[in-house]
Amino acid sequence: MDPNEARDPRLIALAQTAFAVALYLALVIACFGILSLLTDTDVIDIDASLLLGPAMIGTTVVIVALRIVGAAVRLVHEREHGDLVLRVPIFGGLLTGVLALLGYVVIGGMLQAVGLRDPEVLVGFALHELLRPYSLALGALAMIVHIAFVVTIALGGDDPKRPLWPWEKD
Repeated sequence: MDPNEARDPRLIALAQTAFAVALYLALVIACFGILSLLTDTDVIDIDASLLLGPAMIGTTVVIVALRIVGAAVRLVHEREHGDLVLRVPIFGGLLTGVLALLGYVVIGGMLQAVGLRDPEVLVGFALHELLRPYSLALGALAMIVHIAFVVTIALGGDDPKRPLWPWEKD
């Protein structure tokens, strides 16, 4: 492997993207568990298919992954063209959170409506899920992960280096 290839900013951004998406999924699972324990409720409190919840979470993970990949591509492109100004993406993070929230609610409503063969369920389920703390937490986590990811990539500098073990620091 060429040593210069290991420091390719596109590969580093891609690896950081994968870790950010995995972090988002882990945070959502942990947050749903904690909220469920604190509120003494189920994440999906109606009779539904066993695959409804994972499909809803999978949709949000895909949405967050696409938004983060887009941000990483833009940041690497800007860095290659000499624009190294750090911009905290409040609007981009908010958009990611809203899209994740809408994806969660709409896909859940669609799948519930298809499962029950009743199209009127879509709106009722979507509105019910929209007002629950789980969906709000999911959107907030998407926003936080997006903003943290962009700031992390932007602060990487021109020559990102791998972290060193304590005994390697001389």
